[in-house]
Amino acid sequence: MNVLGWYHQRRMLNAMVQNQWTEAETHIRKLLVLQGKSMGLEYNLAVVLLGLEQNEEAFQMLLSCVERYGESLRLCRLLGDIQYGRGNREDSIHWYSLALSDNPTEKEKRLLSLRLELLFDSKRFFMIQEKLASLPEARTCLETDPQKAFSLYKEIAEADPTHVESLNNLGTLFLNEYKDPLAAEEKFSQVLELVDNSGAARNLAKAKKERQS
Repeated sequence: MNVLGWYHQRRMLNAMVQNQWTEAETHIRKLLVLQGKSMGLEYNLAVVLLGLEQNEEAFQMLLSCVERYGESLRLCRLLGDIQYGRGNREDSIHWYSLALSDNPTEKEKRLLSLRLELLFDSKRFFMIQEKLASLPEARTCLETDPQKAFSLYKEIAEADPTHVESLNNLGTLFLNEYKDPLAAEEKFSQVLELVDNSGAARNLAKAKKERQS
């Protein structure tokens, strides 16, 4: 990789870690021009497009990746995530089952298995979808009405214990709004049992430090 490629890659990764999706997209597209298409870059672009709430474009890009590179754990899991959020139960089961068959880590296996368990219970899955309808409002309320955001995220997390965003934001609200580091620890720990999340790991360490001080 040349110096310019290295520069854009570093900027892309830093922006993704900080959820600065527009900046990340800029650098990924520059890398695609410099280096051409690859599964890694196209996968990262799909993640960024999801961050920008361009779900259909991300979905179509991932389908193209499956056609071009074949089925893989990362591609199938993200396709499953998109369809899960859309309420497409059968498609979610299809993609998560493929991901589960592709040698996931123990943490990935736990999340995929929990998701499939929820999906196989059609009544519960439809209840989860009803709660997920309030997700846009919860995101807006994080800045404008933290108590309302807490209530909405709590309802989602109670319905769906695999919903990482809700668990993580509940932890953040416990830590910063309600000054309850012990409850925050519990939520951040639940996040880290499901996924690797550097932000949750930092906040878990912060919550432990505040509780012990």
